[in-house]
Amino acid sequence: MSPSTNRNPVHILLVEDETFLREVVAEYLQESGYEVQAVGDGDAGLDMLRSDAPVDVLVSDIRLPGLSGYELASAGKALRPDLKLILMTGYAPSLPAELEPVVFRVLQKPFPIASLSSLVAAALDGAEGAPA
Repeated sequence: MSPSTNRNPVHILLVEDETFLREVVAEYLQESGYEVQAVGDGDAGLDMLRSDAPVDVLVSDIRLPGLSGYELASAGKALRPDLKLILMTGYAPSLPAELEPVVFRVLQKPFPIASLSSLVAAALDGAEGAPA
């Protein structure tokens, strides 16, 4: 399912504390046809997930000020069971066991930004994801 073939826009919540990376990723996803809300820390991400704002996919860094990406992913899945989860990291973590079945992919930074749009589409389609 790509944004162009979906009648309703796909809403992405991007949580990244590095301003430049947050801006670049948000701009790329917007240019790919997604609606993007970008915030700089886990607490702001949780506030968005608790709100009435539409969120289909959470794309989050793992190391964040406030709530970590792991904590945000767990809370997001509890609040919104249909939420798709993609995590990003600059180090090689082990995904906590409780998140393995629900996180679609863990992207290792740096990653080719051009792959992100198709990865979001694959997560929405329910394709099989595996930690990268």
